[in-house]
Amino acid sequence: LQWDEASSTGPITLKCTTAGFSSALLQANGRGGFVMKVVAVRGICILAGIATADAHMSGEAFRKVGHHIYAQNLTWFGEGGIENQTVVGLLQELLAPGEELHLRYVPKPQPELSVSLDGKSFTRVPAELNLSNYVPCVVLYDSDASVQIEELGSSQHAARRGRKLMQDCLWQDRLFTDCTVTCGSSEFHCHRAVLANASAVWR
Repeated sequence: LQWDEASSTGPITLKCTTAGFSSALLQANGRGGFVMKVVAVRGICILAGIATADAHMSGEAFRKVGHHIYAQNLTWFGEGGIENQTVVGLLQELLAPGEELHLRYVPKPQPELSVSLDGKSFTRVPAELNLSNYVPCVVLYDSDASVQIEELGSSQHAARRGRKLMQDCLWQDRLFTDCTVTCGSSEFHCHRAVLANASAVWR
């Protein structure tokens, strides 16, 4: 594989320069897992996923080492000989050039790999992950394939972002509120459980 552009903070581009399969194991910055965005630049013979840090990814090892999503039909290859298994929730048939695939790996308390096409709604890959040290992995086939990769942060950061989005939705939508706080002429429709959890004054 050839690194067209390397950056510690921004995206990098990988390009396959030989015929056959080429693989890259990447170093994730977050010890608490990671969230990675993969953009197909050219070609559809691209697999993205996770593999153990000490994996030997020669040839078609991706079929037995780690867990990968195939861009051509958005199916899953996994450890133990799992091939072409559909991930429920990924409704597209392929990842076209310019489209994104997001992968989220959480090592604790139970290792889990999830994928998303929009970076918001993640679907869990039904894989039995062991407690190994998994890292991001990209596999390209033939010299026609290239891909852009960007680590968006640790899975812990993603969880915090998710909680913030949930709080924003609770505040903006005001669905199922069950109390009203009045201050002068202003009224705020709230959730009693949220208020009680935020301060003992409301209990």
